[in-house]
Amino acid sequence: MQRANFISSDPAWEAMKATRRNLLHDDAVQLSDFLQRQYRSQWSNQVPPSPVDLNMILRTLTQKRIPFVLTGAHGIGGWTGRPRSTQDVDILVKAGRNYGRAVNAVRALYPQLEVRAFTGLTAFFVQGEKESVIDVVYPHRADLEETLADPVWTENKELGLRYRVPALEAALANKYGAMLTPIRPMGKRQLDVADFMGMVTHSSDQDRQPIDLEKLEVLGEMVWPGGGGKEILRLVERVKAGQAIHLDSPGE
Repeated sequence: MQRANFISSDPAWEAMKATRRNLLHDDAVQLSDFLQRQYRSQWSNQVPPSPVDLNMILRTLTQKRIPFVLTGAHGIGGWTGRPRSTQDVDILVKAGRNYGRAVNAVRALYPQLEVRAFTGLTAFFVQGEKESVIDVVYPHRADLEETLADPVWTENKELGLRYRVPALEAALANKYGAMLTPIRPMGKRQLDVADFMGMVTHSSDQDRQPIDLEKLEVLGEMVWPGGGGKEILRLVERVKAGQAIHLDSPGE
């Protein structure tokens, strides 16, 4: 039997569910942190409460004068307008001395966590868990270098915290790079697509910062030299036109 072309729904309801919130970056960061802690508390009989305090990590690195950018789901929630829960805290630090200092600072803060080294990052695990709760990453792609070089500042006055998250164009390029990583699990890549589409969509909302397309093209070329710049712009146009992104041929 041939499937129907569509399943009916209420357009007003669908439009309402598609709305996104104009959030300050720190508000989005704190909401993601709350959702993560809430999730673990609801499954406390199976999953231990989170041993990681996001704001303590931010404060520790800041007090030690270690330059970093908060990336991952925490870092893009302000750009998507839909902060979400995430398993880990992603910290981007320059390779070399600062990277070593950051790893040592986190290790001292959470000596009970298991530490494992991977290519491009050091991950921290709760004993017995398979997924890390903190990743300290150094730039292993040119777009990540730019993420670290040109971030945006955000602030939590109540907690006395001031820290950095990725600029919009860098966040898009980072997600583009993740989408193009063939060994990355497909479910993760699909979530990267959703994040990318969310950032593009929210950038067109009222009172939002538009995408600097020239800057984005340069960053896309850093991800995939010889074609990434043009392709990432095509992806933006597809999203704005309400079209899907297909991972087997993203720009088409």
